[in-house]
Amino acid sequence: MAQWIEGLDKRYPAALRAEGIEGKVTLIALLHEDGSLSDVRIAKGSGNAALDQVALEDVRNGSPVKLAHPLERPKISVKFSISYDMKTAR
Repeated sequence: MAQWIEGLDKRYPAALRAEGIEGKVTLIALLHEDGSLSDVRIAKGSGNAALDQVALEDVRNGSPVKLAHPLERPKISVKFSISYDMKTAR
C-alpha cells in the first residue's frame, strides 16, 4: 500500500499551494482482490475541505493497488493517509 500511495498521481491544486495549504488526509476504503478500491471515505480530514476532496478524487482516480500477496478473501478494509505538502509538491 505504501508504494501505491508513493506512486499515486496526486493533484495539488495551484490555488491551494498558493495559499500555503498543506495537510494529511486519512482515508478508509475497501481493497478488493483485483487491487481496486471502493467505498472510499475520509476517516480524518486535513482541516481543509477542498484538500480533503482532492484526496478523495485522487484515490478514486488512481490505478489499482499492486498486491504483493493475495488477500485470501474477496476484500478487506484498509486505512491509509495521503500528505500534501509544499516540499514534495509536483
